[in-house]
Amino acid sequence: MSQEKVNIENSKEFSTAKIIYLVIFLLIVGMVILLGSDTFNSPTVNPSVGNNTGQANDQHVHNGADLSKLEEIKTLEETVAADPSNSDALLKLGHLLNDSGFYEKAIERYKSYLKMKPNEPDVIVDMGVCYYQLGDTDSAIKTMESAIKIKPDHQIANFNLGIVNSAAGNHDKAIEWWKKAVKIDPNSNIGKKAKDLLENH
Repeated sequence: MSQEKVNIENSKEFSTAKIIYLVIFLLIVGMVILLGSDTFNSPTVNPSVGNNTGQANDQHVHNGADLSKLEEIKTLEETVAADPSNSDALLKLGHLLNDSGFYEKAIERYKSYLKMKPNEPDVIVDMGVCYYQLGDTDSAIKTMESAIKIKPDHQIANFNLGIVNSAAGNHDKAIEWWKKAVKIDPNSNIGKKAKDLLENH
C-alpha cells in the first residue's frame, strides 16, 4: 500500500514538471511568432501626411529601431552639443529624429534651428508634421499656417493642412486647403493625392 502511494506521488511530480516545461515551450514559440509577425515594431506613420525629408508617403512605416540611425543620432547629438551653432548638424538631427519617430525631440531641434534661420517653410512644415504625429492638431495647424505665410504656394504645407484639418473635424477647411494644393500643381504626386482626397470627400 505504501509503495502504491509513493508511485502516485511520483507521477504527480512528473505531471507538474511536464506542464511547466510545456508552458515554457509554448511561451517561447509564442514569442518567436510575435517577433516574426512584426508585432513589436514601432508605430506606423500616417501615410497621408507628407514631410520634406521623406515627402508624402504611401506606405511609410517605421520598422523598429534602426541601429545605424541611432548611432548617427548619437553622433549628431555630440556634434550639436559641441557646437550649438552648427545649423546643418542641427537640421540633419531634427530630420533623423523625425524619421525615427522621436517627434518631441525633433520639435526641440527644429525650434533651435528656426531660431537661427526662421524663414524656412520646409522645416516649419516638418515640425508641423511632428505635432500632428503627437496628436496635437492645433499646434500642427498653427505651425503649418506659419509656413504658408512665408510661402503661400508651398504645396506640401497646403496638402498637409487639408489632412490635419480633416483629422480635427474641420472638413470645409480641409477641402479648401486641398483645392489650393491642386491649384499649385495638379500634375505632381501631391496634387494628384489632393485631387483624390477631394473626389473622396
